[in-house]
Amino acid sequence: MQINNSSFPYGQQGLQRSQDKLDQASQKVAEASTQTLSQNAPKNSGIYGFPIQDGLIEAKSSELEAQANAKVIDSSDKTIGRLIDITA
Repeated sequence: MQINNSSFPYGQQGLQRSQDKLDQASQKVAEASTQTLSQNAPKNSGIYGFPIQDGLIEAKSSELEAQANAKVIDSSDKTIGRLIDITA
């Protein structure tokens, strides 16, 4: 009997996308703080206000997405374990 679990790869892909988005958000925060230090920062030019706020909000969003994807992976792992127990 073959046991397929299609949700595991989706959780992995989602986790990777979350990491990529976190990297981009971190870069945005770093660039915004560099601009602030050089006094060339634009006023309220970000989506949520200032660019540094954009980066912080996007970082938090990435964190929540990563947690959700980790739950998908965990559920997938538990499901496979149960199926193996049942078929054994």
